[in-house]
Amino acid sequence: MRPGLVGVGRRYGSSCRSFRWLALILVLLALPSGASTGADEENKHQLRLEFPRAPRHDGTYRNLDPEFHRASHWTRLRFYLLSVAAMAKGERPFVPLPTAVPDVTALRQNHHEPTVMWVGHSTLLVQLDGVNFLTDPTWSNRAGPLSGTVGVRRFTPPGIPFKDLPPIDFVLISHDHYDHLDEPTVRQLARAFNPRFVVPLGLKAWLGDRGFTNVSELDWGESISIKGLEVVCTPAQHGSGRTLTDGGWRLWSSWVVVGTKRFYFAGDTGYAPHFEMIGRVLGPFDLAALPIGSYTPRIIAKPIHMSPEDALRAFRDLRASKFIGIHWGTFELAQEPYHEPPRRTVDEAARLGLDPRSILLPKPGGLLTW
Repeated sequence: MRPGLVGVGRRYGSSCRSFRWLALILVLLALPSGASTGADEENKHQLRLEFPRAPRHDGTYRNLDPEFHRASHWTRLRFYLLSVAAMAKGERPFVPLPTAVPDVTALRQNHHEPTVMWVGHSTLLVQLDGVNFLTDPTWSNRAGPLSGTVGVRRFTPPGIPFKDLPPIDFVLISHDHYDHLDEPTVRQLARAFNPRFVVPLGLKAWLGDRGFTNVSELDWGESISIKGLEVVCTPAQHGSGRTLTDGGWRLWSSWVVVGTKRFYFAGDTGYAPHFEMIGRVLGPFDLAALPIGSYTPRIIAKPIHMSPEDALRAFRDLRASKFIGIHWGTFELAQEPYHEPPRRTVDEAARLGLDPRSILLPKPGGLLTW
């Protein structure tokens, strides 16, 4: 680990309609349920003294908690079928969130200030030390297979049009679920900017099979240097899979980016002790992006999705200065009212006595300095 990078090394660092609904069921069941160069390998660092290698048994990756388990397939299927039926009948209306007008000029001219823009769901546009990067980018109207033509519908548009993005240097992908790894968006990004895609184990081969070659793949505890920033792959508690048969084939992760400031991206995760470990080894953080939506019903969601209360507990474990809520208000995924997560976040922050200025819940497209 290079000791000059802000202490990372120091810390060990009809029929058609029926088909659509059938496809949606398959997507929902999977949702929460290229070659690198020699230079990539030379620049890859390890934090093995603190972070364990991702557990893998019988060809599938596992979570750190040996007692981790999800609800039964029957329980999950019953819930998803009821959710699909409710959406089909219009019983769960979704109204687009109000959006901000993105300051495209400021984005393109900024080469010094650390900024963040919530684009929607788990997509953030982050600027740090003159470097632009995205997290789990998706600009598609649906999260699902067949190039996003089927699957859960997007009801809030992206906070910034794709054409208005500044040059993107690299992209962080947390796992392969459709609402986090959107193949049409990845193709757009590759054509427009040829950014480095930084992914957890197993996804380099998946991307390589689809023609993407500018890919770096990391295990938990490994890091890589990109344009003066140190990017660290860190644990999460979740799962993976894009079909009913490939669950656990590819790893899931959270990410840390270290420059003159420290940024944490949780990806998709349940609350677990890994937050305290990450905060102890790599914290404190200037900004932590944590999911606050898709937490009901708890019997299904609790192991893999945090509630707002869980997210604020993780925020304190990470020893972060600012919190930005993600994974809400964008796709027809959650059973809870889509406007509930930010309200519960604000209420819990007040109960905990946190400075309200530390809790960021921006409109999509709003540009904030951190």
